[in-house]
Amino acid sequence: MTKPAKSNAEIVKKTDLQLALEKQRSDISGVLHDEVCSSLTALLHDLYWIEKNTQIKDVKNRSSKCIQQLTSTLSRCRNILLDLNPTDEGPSLTDALACLIGNFKVRSELLVNSEIGADINQLGIAQQNVVYRAVQEALTNITKHSHASQVQVIAKIIRRQMHVQVLDDGIGMPKEHVLPTFCLGLNLQKKRIEELGGHFSIQSNSNDKGTKLHLTFPLETQLRHL
Repeated sequence: MTKPAKSNAEIVKKTDLQLALEKQRSDISGVLHDEVCSSLTALLHDLYWIEKNTQIKDVKNRSSKCIQQLTSTLSRCRNILLDLNPTDEGPSLTDALACLIGNFKVRSELLVNSEIGADINQLGIAQQNVVYRAVQEALTNITKHSHASQVQVIAKIIRRQMHVQVLDDGIGMPKEHVLPTFCLGLNLQKKRIEELGGHFSIQSNSNDKGTKLHLTFPLETQLRHL
């Protein structure tokens, strides 16, 4: 039996619902990424400082247990964020990235150049999510740490490989921020990209040459574990 064609009113209603769902996901993503995860990371830094500087054995042991619990909680929040897809039933990946970069320009007042290939919309949902979250994490770190004046974002498909680069001309990443305990978000990104059969790297110099995030993965893969 042939299904009746949808009326214009039904189409408009569906579009409005999609936009509402996208806004809801965006709001949740923003709170998790910019508030909850940032606050937990700050607490983790403080706990490491207490553990390192206290001479009281009970305080050191308690701090160590709190660090383990907080690290686990932060990892869980990051994983929820990574699984919160920004494009399903909403804007295309190119539109979502354009919105993300546009908002970053307004907040940071930095000069931003971007090269976003239209063909990245052909990526699977899991792949799109990895790309979006990687760019989001990189831009957030630039805002907090880089003291940059210029940023470049590249997201292109080249020879059946997805390539993403985020570069800045800031002060580079301090050595203490490269330690695994202080970059849980980046480590989770690295894990997700490796699950796609890809490669994730950060090149950073502390001599005003900035930081370069680069990731790549083949188009034929999807995440094995979600």
